[in-house]
Amino acid sequence: MAAALRTANPDFRETILRHLERQEFMKHIGCVLTSIEVGRVTAEIPLEREHQQQIGLVHGGVIATIADVAAGFAGFTLVGPQEHTVTAEIKISYFSPGRGHTLVAEGRVVKPGRRMHFCEADVFVVGDTGRKLIARATTTMAVIDPRKKGLVQS
Repeated sequence: MAAALRTANPDFRETILRHLERQEFMKHIGCVLTSIEVGRVTAEIPLEREHQQQIGLVHGGVIATIADVAAGFAGFTLVGPQEHTVTAEIKISYFSPGRGHTLVAEGRVVKPGRRMHFCEADVFVVGDTGRKLIARATTTMAVIDPRKKGLVQS
């Protein structure tokens, strides 16, 4: 049995919620976090026409984005108050086309590390006939301190 994940920031939920205020792209696509737990995050997007590609399916970029968000914030739950996670690598496998009213991604940390967290996210589409798994992403999230990298934005 795997050891329980531990956070380096007991206020991780509040920290994440503060950071979400500056996540303009997430706001633009309507993405919200509906669950934030140590090593696990769920993100949702109410699907609109703007999320579709030319034949009415959820655009693959939207699917990849929500997977990245869920996996990235899952990793973020483990880092210290001054640290962040950024995507170092992402691979996504698309299992089925997506059509429905809500896109849901469930992100989780598979293996935490000091400088890299290995994470996954399952992406589901929810429609009139229920919930269907349409994609899975595997990611590597780099742990950074933006102050040390000169990346702090005012």
